[in-house]
Amino acid sequence: MTEIIPNAPPSDGHFPTSSQMFGHPKALWVIVLTEAWVAFSLYGMQSLLVLYMKDSLLQPGHVENIWGFGTLHSAIAWLYSPVGIPALAGAIMGLFLALIYATPLLGGFIADRMLGRTRTILLGAVLMTAGHVMMAFESSFVLAFVCLVFGTGCAGSLRAQVGALYALNDRKRSDAYQFYTLGVQVAVIVSPALCASLGQIAWHWGFLTAGIGMALGLACYLAGQHLLPEEPPRVERSKRLPLTTRERKAVILLLCLIVVLAVGALPNEEIFDGYLLWGQQHYRLSMFGYPFPVGDLLSFDGLISSVTAIGVLTFWQFYAKKRADLSEITKVAIGIGISAFAPLCLAAGSWISPGAHQVSLLWGVAFHTVNDIGFAMSYSIGMALFSRAAPVSLNTIMVACFSLHLFLSNLMVGKLATLISHMSSVSFWVMHSVVAGCAAIVLGIFAWKFRDLLAPEKAPQPQEA
Repeated sequence: MTEIIPNAPPSDGHFPTSSQMFGHPKALWVIVLTEAWVAFSLYGMQSLLVLYMKDSLLQPGHVENIWGFGTLHSAIAWLYSPVGIPALAGAIMGLFLALIYATPLLGGFIADRMLGRTRTILLGAVLMTAGHVMMAFESSFVLAFVCLVFGTGCAGSLRAQVGALYALNDRKRSDAYQFYTLGVQVAVIVSPALCASLGQIAWHWGFLTAGIGMALGLACYLAGQHLLPEEPPRVERSKRLPLTTRERKAVILLLCLIVVLAVGALPNEEIFDGYLLWGQQHYRLSMFGYPFPVGDLLSFDGLISSVTAIGVLTFWQFYAKKRADLSEITKVAIGIGISAFAPLCLAAGSWISPGAHQVSLLWGVAFHTVNDIGFAMSYSIGMALFSRAAPVSLNTIMVACFSLHLFLSNLMVGKLATLISHMSSVSFWVMHSVVAGCAAIVLGIFAWKFRDLLAPEKAPQPQEA
C-alpha cells in the first residue's frame, strides 16, 4: 500500500521575486481567490436553504419527489425528533452545518494518505459545483446534500496549502491566514444578499448562482495550479518516518486545544443561533428611523468582520516591526480574551433597557465590533498555529481538525440557546463572557507552560572541530 507524504514547507520561507506578489507567494492569492469563491457559493446557498425547505421543498406535493428522502428523514428523526415542517427544515439545516465543520477531517485524511492536497481540493470543488447545481432540482436534493457535505470537506485542504507556502518560523504565515480569512469575509458580505435576492424571484436562480460561483473557484484553482507547491512523490507506507516524541506531544496538545478553542468561540458562534432569537425580542429594530430586521445583523457582522480583519493584520505587522513578535498561541489567547468582553455589551444593554424591543442597536454594534476584533485574532492565527505546530506527515489532517472546534462550539451553542427563556438576559450574556474568559486564561497558561513545545523547532547547529 502506498501513500503520499505531504511536501515540507520551503526551508527558508522565501520564493523568487518573480513568484511573489505584495510580499507573498503568488500561490497564496490563488488560494485566497479560490477560497473566496468557495465561501461565496456556500454562504449564498445557506442564505436560501432553510427557507427553501420550509416554504417549498418539504411541502406536500414536493417532498414526495425527492430521491432517497426517507433515509435522510429517518436519520433526522433519530437525532432531533422534529415536529412539523419548520422544525424539520431547521433540523436538516443544523445537521448540514454540523457536518461541514466535521468533514474537513475526512478530507484531510484523504489528502494526506490517498490523493494528495491538490487532487483532493479539485475533487471537492467538482463535488461542490455539482451539489449546487443539483440543489436547484427537487428530486436530487439528498444527492446534492451529500455532494456539498463531502465536497466542503475535501476543499478544506486549501487551509493546509496556505501553510505549505512558508517556512515554519516565518511570521508571514500568520499574515497569510489573515488574508485567507479576509477573502471569506468579503464573500460573506456579497453572496447572501445576491443569492437571496435571486432566490426570491425563483429558488433555482439562487442555487445556480451559487453553483456558478463555485465553478469560478474551480477555474481559478486550475488556472493557478502551476504556482502551487509540488505534490510529493508516493512512498511505501513502511518507509514513512515515525513521529518523534516532540511531534507526538505536539499532536496531543493541539487536540486538547480544540476543546478550549470551542469554548472560546461561543460568543461568536452564538450569533447564528440564540443571538438572533434574543435580538428579535429585545432589540429596538430600527436605525436612523428606518426598519432594521434582525437578520440583517448577519450581513452587518460580515462587514464589520472584514474591517476588523484588516485592522488586526495591520496591527500585528506594525507590532512586529517595533517589538519581538508574540507567539501564535499568545495572540489567540488575547483574541479570545477580547471576545469575552463582547457579550458584556449585550448584558449592559439588557440591564439598562430591560423591556421588550428596548435595547438600542448601538449595543449590537459594540458587541459585533469587539467580538470580530477578537475572532479575527483567534480564528486565522489559530489556523496558522495548527499549520505550523503539526507534524509534516499529519499537517493536512491536523489543520482540518482545527475546524472541529467550531463543530463542538455549535453543539454547545444549541444547548445554550435553549436557556434563553429560563435565564435573565443579563445572566445569559454574562455566562458567555465568563466561559470565554476562562478559555482565554487556559490558553494563556498553555502559552506559558508549553512555550518550548509550540515554538518553531530550531535546526541543529554544526559542532565545532
